Amino acid sequence: MLLRRLAIEIFIIAAIGAMLGLLGPFGTYAMPSAPRFAYWLGFILVGYAVYRPVQTVATWLARETAIPIWGTLLLAAGLASLPLTALIGFALGGMRLDSRYFEAGFAMLYLQVLGIGIGIQIVMWLLFGQRRADQPRLATGTPAAPTPLDITAIPLPEQPPAPFFDRLSPRLGHNLVCLEMQDHYVCAHTLVGSEMILMRLRDAIAELEGFEGMQVHRSWWVARDQVRAIRREGRAIKLELANGLLAPVSRNRQEVLKREGWL
Repeated sequence: MLLRRLAIEIFIIAAIGAMLGLLGPFGTYAMPSAPRFAYWLGFILVGYAVYRPVQTVATWLARETAIPIWGTLLLAAGLASLPLTALIGFALGGMRLDSRYFEAGFAMLYLQVLGIGIGIQIVMWLLFGQRRADQPRLATGTPAAPTPLDITAIPLPEQPPAPFFDRLSPRLGHNLVCLEMQDHYVCAHTLVGSEMILMRLRDAIAELEGFEGMQVHRSWWVARDQVRAIRREGRAIKLELANGLLAPVSRNRQEVLKREGWL
């Protein structure tokens, strides 16, 4: 899943680099075509290599603190643009540290790099934030035999609507199976399909107040009536869900789940 996501991102970044090479912004249109394309494609890919790890840290920071995700992403863009601007200035200045790009021209170059970085972040959000995965990832392999749960044999009363469902497409319904944190998005899985939402997991759980379920892992929340079996592989425990997904149970949550009758 992660490798596929990275491959898609790199393809998109390369396409953006090619488009910038075609347009030739910031005075680069006067360059010959081949060097202009190489310039933009190279720096866009290098920029991605600098931005991506910093964005991952920003996502973690938003998940662990009360800072909004867009606040951490903007902070990440501002910080990542500094070394990237220095690298570009070094290259444009003939590999010299005393060029104009490290003097009066540095601020303008930094703003250009920052603007492109924020623009690419917006493009990524438009592409991945609106992405809907209609088919959930199913359990594969030959896992240990599941342990049936008695609680799932008893139908639970219908859950009342929660504010979180206002974020979902109506076609997905209210049969929520689980929430899964993916990068800085929450992937909401229902019995019909899945949808990516740009928000923190803790905020999504808060909007599900009154909907019976528990956070079973740092990155997973599970609806109780959607658990079908428990899979044990050594000390590792996973919950088999109604749509075929396997939700991992972290060790620090196992005692809580046992007290609540989940395990």
